Amino acid sequence: MARGGRAGGGEGAERTALLAAARAGSQDAFRDLFTPDLDLAWRMALRITGSEASADDALQAGLLSAYRSLDRVAPTNLRGWFVRIVENAARDLMRRERRHPTLPFASETHEEAGEGAHRERVAAEPQAGAASDPAQRAEASELAAALATALGAIPEERRRAILLYDVDGYDYAEIADLTGVSVGTIKSRISRGREELRRLLADLRPGTAGAPLSLGERDEQRRRHP
Repeated sequence: MARGGRAGGGEGAERTALLAAARAGSQDAFRDLFTPDLDLAWRMALRITGSEASADDALQAGLLSAYRSLDRVAPTNLRGWFVRIVENAARDLMRRERRHPTLPFASETHEEAGEGAHRERVAAEPQAGAASDPAQRAEASELAAALATALGAIPEERRRAILLYDVDGYDYAEIADLTGVSVGTIKSRISRGREELRRLLADLRPGTAGAPLSLGERDEQRRRHP
């Protein structure tokens, strides 16, 4: 994964030492403490805001909040703590934008106006393969749009668990650490979320009710190749 991805989840001696140094005022230690978590935190903010610029703002706000709270955080599961701070910053940003909406500039092109909607589909977009048939690409695009719509309709906690597991590749234990709940709760959220996706996709695109099953292929692969 880019920019550190899944690295840095454990709270080993090195990260504990970085926390102590950051608390003592070391800017370099603070940077190194959370650099492995920036990519994940930014992606989670993007999924909440749907805007790369807003995700950047949420990440900056989260870093500032984390810096101010260093003396109060326990040196356990720092990654989960930091990601939740950035997610909360993203939600606060969305609430402020709903209270004070801004109008787009009149010079904004149709292409620019569509970029936000495109970003909202990124998490659900199937990875492109070698297929070059226009009909296949159109079908994949239609399915991706339907899947993005369905994902947006299920509860956030279930959507988050599914995306962390099926898109980002985290396992149940890692997601539990990130979200602060039990492994059993994560399994339940993923299972219930998938059932909701099946039902919603059946409503959105009759005849494709089985499509979300592809989200669960990693379970079968793990059983075959533990």
